[in-house]
Amino acid sequence: MTNGHVYSFGEQPWKRLESQPAGPVIESALSGQRVISVSAGSYHCSAVTEDGLIHTWGENSHGQCGVSGMDQVSSPTPVSVVDGETHPPQLVRVLNVACGAQHTLALSRKHEVWAWGSGYQLGLVTSVFPVWKPQKVEHLVGRYVVQIACGGFHSLALVQILSPPEVSQQARDRCGQCKQSLYTMIDKDDHVIISDEHYCPLGVELTDSKEGRRSGQSSPAQTPQSKNSSPHFEVSPLTSKNICEDLGSSVGSQKNITSQEAQPDPALTETGHPRLRRTKSTPYPDEQALKDYLKRISDQTFAEQAEAASLGGSHPPSRQSSLTCPFRSDQSDELTLRPSSPALSRTDSITASGRQRGASDSIIDRKHSTSDDSSQHSSVDGGICISDLVISNGCLFESCEEGGEPAGMDFCPADPLQGKKSTSLTDIILEDTEAHNHRGSLPGFSPVSPSVSHRTNHLRTVVGAVTNTSTSESRNLLPSLYTEVWSWGRGQEGQLGHGDYLPRLQPLCIKSLSKKEVVKITAGANHSLALTAQCQVYSWGSDKFGQLGRMNAPSTVPNLTMISEGIRVWDVAAGQTHTLLLADGDCYQPILYYSGERVLENTDIAHPLSGTYTQMPTHLPFCMNIGYVSKVFGGGLNCLALADQNAMGFIATIHELASAERKFYCTLSKVKSEILSPLLALSLGQSSMLLFQGMAGSFSKLCHLTGQHSVSLTNFLQRGKVIKTLVLIKNTDLFMDTYKEYCDPVGNFLVMGGFQSLLKPSQECFGKKLELIQTLLEPKEKNTSPYDLLVNLFYMPLQHLHGYNRLLLKLAHCFEVNTEEYEWLQNGCSKYEDLARLVSKQRRDAEATFSFWRNFKGKNSESLRKPSRRLVCESSNKALALQNAGRFSASWFILFSDVLVHAQFSSHYVYPLATLWVEPISDESGKWLRAINQAIEDVLAVGLNGRTRVSRSSQKGEPPASRTSTYTFSKEGRLKDATYEGRWLPGKLHGKGTLKWPDGTVYCGTFKNGLEDGFGDFMMPNTTFNKFERYQGHWKEGKIHGFGTFWYASGEVYEGSFRDSMRHGHGMLRSGKLASPSSSSVFVGKWVQGKRTGYGVCDDFSRGEKYMGMWLDDQRHGDGVVITQFGLYYEGNFCNNKMMGNGSLLCDDDTVFEGEFSEDWTLCGKVSLK
Repeated sequence: MTNGHVYSFGEQPWKRLESQPAGPVIESALSGQRVISVSAGSYHCSAVTEDGLIHTWGENSHGQCGVSGMDQVSSPTPVSVVDGETHPPQLVRVLNVACGAQHTLALSRKHEVWAWGSGYQLGLVTSVFPVWKPQKVEHLVGRYVVQIACGGFHSLALVQILSPPEVSQQARDRCGQCKQSLYTMIDKDDHVIISDEHYCPLGVELTDSKEGRRSGQSSPAQTPQSKNSSPHFEVSPLTSKNICEDLGSSVGSQKNITSQEAQPDPALTETGHPRLRRTKSTPYPDEQALKDYLKRISDQTFAEQAEAASLGGSHPPSRQSSLTCPFRSDQSDELTLRPSSPALSRTDSITASGRQRGASDSIIDRKHSTSDDSSQHSSVDGGICISDLVISNGCLFESCEEGGEPAGMDFCPADPLQGKKSTSLTDIILEDTEAHNHRGSLPGFSPVSPSVSHRTNHLRTVVGAVTNTSTSESRNLLPSLYTEVWSWGRGQEGQLGHGDYLPRLQPLCIKSLSKKEVVKITAGANHSLALTAQCQVYSWGSDKFGQLGRMNAPSTVPNLTMISEGIRVWDVAAGQTHTLLLADGDCYQPILYYSGERVLENTDIAHPLSGTYTQMPTHLPFCMNIGYVSKVFGGGLNCLALADQNAMGFIATIHELASAERKFYCTLSKVKSEILSPLLALSLGQSSMLLFQGMAGSFSKLCHLTGQHSVSLTNFLQRGKVIKTLVLIKNTDLFMDTYKEYCDPVGNFLVMGGFQSLLKPSQECFGKKLELIQTLLEPKEKNTSPYDLLVNLFYMPLQHLHGYNRLLLKLAHCFEVNTEEYEWLQNGCSKYEDLARLVSKQRRDAEATFSFWRNFKGKNSESLRKPSRRLVCESSNKALALQNAGRFSASWFILFSDVLVHAQFSSHYVYPLATLWVEPISDESGKWLRAINQAIEDVLAVGLNGRTRVSRSSQKGEPPASRTSTYTFSKEGRLKDATYEGRWLPGKLHGKGTLKWPDGTVYCGTFKNGLEDGFGDFMMPNTTFNKFERYQGHWKEGKIHGFGTFWYASGEVYEGSFRDSMRHGHGMLRSGKLASPSSSSVFVGKWVQGKRTGYGVCDDFSRGEKYMGMWLDDQRHGDGVVITQFGLYYEGNFCNNKMMGNGSLLCDDDTVFEGEFSEDWTLCGKVSLK
């Protein structure tokens, strides 16, 4: 394939040509279509176009081309993948296709698997073959599949899980398919042996006849009948009768299977028909008992579905629960009990502690555990897959900016169901995080029973909107290392990897690969391969021709291929009976290794095999002449390698960068598994252990990021090689933050003497001279003390930054100076160079601080010694003296990175640098002045606890006078023990800030010269009423001054003017319960020094009267008017809140009294009645 055009060459019987063409021939039917990937099976081919459509051609006698009514398809023909479960039905866009002998798999942009053709390697719940129309593999629905691969008669899928297996855990005690216990307990003399090696009866024998097909009918896939040809296995339809008959003989073979591999039947040959040896070691007395048992399971399943439907109300049944076949597999993934688990009295107790996790436990930090939204497939048994968008670990980068359709399905990583192991997609049990599991590949969508769906809907609503966007964006950054390998189909050679030779009708997780960080899968005719991020290759299946690379050792479970130490494999390919490995050697140019049956040169094409094979992977020396190989392929008896032209040294530098990163990741992985894990199990003391655990956690994050980056560089080599997509340049901040996050805890551990306390336990674990640590360090240092070895080991990852700087600079020289690529690389180079210098300085500071504390003779070391505190300088050489000090005074100044300490005799004073202003007095203190100012600038620039920041830089090299910081006052006064957070001028609160006292008093507003000034919000507790009083308004010089509102604890509310914290001027006071609109009284008028003085109006609702007039010292005094609710009107004089002197009284009957009045409306003296 080149420029979107497809060329075919080799044997093509479906073309019906008189003679096969000698060279490549373009497939004209694909003209005008931009093809992005192609794949070839035994005798059929497929192509995927840029818009996600599939074209197939070749042999179609088993429906593998998906074209109904034709045994052969002579030219590329479109195949529509339609999702009929949507309304209206929608066309499914495809990322990649994999082809086998009689089947085809497709991976959609939603990362779902579709299949068509014949055989149980399809993974479909059907008994009718061939399957002409693409159908969804239901058992993988809800899982994020990133890669697919087809063997001769088996299939593989690489599934990305959304969280680490050790974080997302779930337990079950019974198989979701056969309902048998996942655990067996055998009573011994004084103990109980608990085994979790359960294998679902889904693995059944297949008969040798196939219904609905003529026995004599054959296809080109079956015509080669030499001893080395791939066998053709015929299968029978899936029926309840066949399953029950076969289960009677196959279930027994599953019992007592442990981690050791089952032994193959001697009757099995490469060309013979597979038959499993029947045994009588079955837990059931006869086949009829098993049939009855399966019937009860079926009845129970239908009963549960009916009950769920009745409980669920209007909830429609899920896709899985609506299937009528009771024999489908539900992820028979077993739970591994920890050795420390207590003995169980009954298997049901395993799930007794299951309970729903809270929303806070369901949210998982995935900042650095990200992946690209992509996929790849491998095809074997005569097939080769080439794609210009395909990358080796199954990750196809698709983003909106590239114009790609959003890949992946909607999911919510905060959903408690996400990341959980599920042995049944229709009934998920929520467990504690301490539960045990082997996988967590379920994204947010997971069909669940009505009994648990209502418990998760509210969590999905709360956190779904927040996490969906961030997770989908982060997935495009780096490929994920949290993966699982699933397999299904024929297993007569152990190629499924489940520890037996049984077929699997539906996908089943290979649990031994769940934590191996598999990044690529591929399959041969009867063997399978998995490549990990740690450059290891796992192989399983047939090894008759040495294709497993383990000296003729067939395996039913994945085992490591035997490769020389120091060889790091980063790409794999599988053919019919061989394996091809692409690896790093001593130099940066890749090398090739071959394992399998040898092919003779210059021989007849009809008989190319020599009859000999390799015992273990063999180096191919001619590969050095090929150049810089970026990808390998295998198909049939052939191998293919893609090499790049090393223009301007660009390709060589990229290979050097990728090789260095893979080597670095392998080293970090060894440190993590061989050094950190044993040490974390030791006892170092509480404080040292907490620091060590923090350092180990940061180390793990850095290790994981390095692994992701190494895989990403492999993807970069195998794709477009566009500099702007280089992760090291595109996401520089991610790398810099991770390295900084690791540098801090290592320095903290060093400062607190952690490595000193770690030395003795390390020598007990790894020997007195720490030989294991010496082997992990490069370059090898001679005569290094064990303590220095420990320190160098944990500082070793930070030295890798120099490699980034060097190689990015080398890459920049491959481009012209005026290009964008050169500018990007130079900017990245500068950033990593600055970071390398920074971490080097931080190490020196940490070592100097540790040396200071080790020699410190003061009495206050424990109170002053903190993990994040670094020494800047100290005055032991009398470089700084206290002004006007006494004759016998002894002052010692110690400048740390965050505080200045003045030690005097047995006491010391600590001055935080964030709130320290220094003024020079003499020129002799210039050195200290510069040191203090620089330390202050560093504190303000970096931030104190993430809250201090610089407002503006100084032009004179001095710290800014205006700052924002936090300080707790300790001296006597109104601010004692109060904490202020906000703006400062030299030594004073100035600007916006918040002041909090221990008793709960809070002021939030503006300050000036250390006092509240301007608008502010003030709250103060009132012990009498046990409530808070609040004022919101203006302040002046620390007092309430101006307009504001005061809510009193008594319920009164004053809104008006204040002076010197008293009511003064015009204002309104509402009194009564909560000062509501129906308050008992309201006064509006003048106030003087907190008292009503002058004209005012008071409505007394409790007495039913209203006063309008003059006031003096909170009393009615002077001319005024009173109106009552009974219709009385009085106008006259008041004195000391009483009616005094002349006045007029108007009654409701228009009677008017004029004369002298006294208190309580009493007439006194002469009265005139009108």
